[in-house]
Order: sequence, then C-alpha cells, then structure tokens
Amino acid sequence: MTSLHDRGFNSYFLLGDSGYVLRPWLLTPFLNVEINTPEYRFNQVFCRARSTIERCNGVLKMRFRCLLKDRTLHYSPTKASKIVLACVVLHNLCIVENIPLIEEDVEEDDFGMYQVNDNEEITQNRQNPELVAGLRFRQNIVNRLFTD
Repeated sequence: MTSLHDRGFNSYFLLGDSGYVLRPWLLTPFLNVEINTPEYRFNQVFCRARSTIERCNGVLKMRFRCLLKDRTLHYSPTKASKIVLACVVLHNLCIVENIPLIEEDVEEDDFGMYQVNDNEEITQNRQNPELVAGLRFRQNIVNRLFTD
C-alpha cells in the first residue's frame, strides 16, 4: 500500500484498528473522542465498516484454516494475495452450492497488538511524516463527511 500511495494512488486505503499506526493509506479510529462530535460520528461509521470486514475475515478463517496459520506472511505479498483471492472465490462457490460452514471454536492468539496514541510520535519530537499525513487525511474525511 505504501508504494501504491507513493505512486499517486491516494484514493485507496485500508481500515485498521487502534493497534495499528495511522498512515495516509491505513486509517485508524480516533481515540478518546467525545460523544456527538464529528470524530465520534467518524468512529461509529468506521467501526461498522471494520466489523463487517472482521466478520468476513472470521468466516474465511473458519473455512480455510490456512489463513489462520501463525499470522505470518510465508509467501510474497503477490502470492499471498492470490491465496486469499482463491479462498474468497472458493467460499463464494460454497455459498452458491449451499455447502455449510463448519463452525468450530478457533482460538486466536494475541499477536501483540497495542493501543497507539496518534499524537504520541509527534509530541515526543519524532515527527513522522507518514503519521502527520495520515492525521491530515483522516481529518479531511471528517471535515468533508461528518462536520455539520
């Protein structure tokens, strides 16, 4: 995503939870926002979208256990994306053919995700240009879509 963004593809971004660092291509929710503010409304919509994504990922991981393995990329990003795409296509075929999803309890480990304060890097005199660009990008979305 970084290289796409660097080549001018600025209309695309990923949605991450608060364990990820904000970047112009990786949006995260605001932390500690007041109710009924534009940032709060952004977070509500953002969390609904993330919830949909997490449900889809969970269903795919239940059907294709290979997607659960170690949460480590064992292949190049190109090959990994082809594996995920193949799993999505096969899952859609299973839906068309009414092949049920076998639901088992899958224990997911805590992989060291942590809460990141977006302003922390800035206030510690380590201004990260990607973080600053991410803050600006997210605030522009809030200003355009969630400000009265």
